[in-house]
Amino acid sequence: MPHVPTTSVEGRTPEQKRKIAERIRNVLIEDGRAKRENIHVAFHDVAATNYTEAGVLVADQKRTP
Repeated sequence: MPHVPTTSVEGRTPEQKRKIAERIRNVLIEDGRAKRENIHVAFHDVAATNYTEAGVLVADQKRTP
């Protein structure tokens, strides 16, 4: 039973998560020979104040859209 945990900074919409889960699922079905009903994808959303990139809090980074 494939279980795929994903961790990222919060902010993705439910629709984005649906698309991401679908793509992960499709790869596991096509290339991993997994059964659709056995695939689990878990989204762990982390606040920008609790996540760092290159040692800098994401909340402190200036981001461009």
